[in-house]
Amino acid sequence: MASGNRPHFGVFVSRKGADDKNFYTRVGSAWEVSNGGISIKLEPNIAISGECVLFPPKDDE
Repeated sequence: MASGNRPHFGVFVSRKGADDKNFYTRVGSAWEVSNGGISIKLEPNIAISGECVLFPPKDDE
């Protein structure tokens, strides 16, 4: 992961809201790495619990 490269994915924490609807809070970014893995960089000073989900960036991100 080189600094300044556009992330391949956004990292989000998923939680259930009313009517079992999923809500997502962005907590970081992720990049595919050369060995087939994924490198994840999380925002500092946040607490994460539950399920993390990776989504590709939207065109305007």
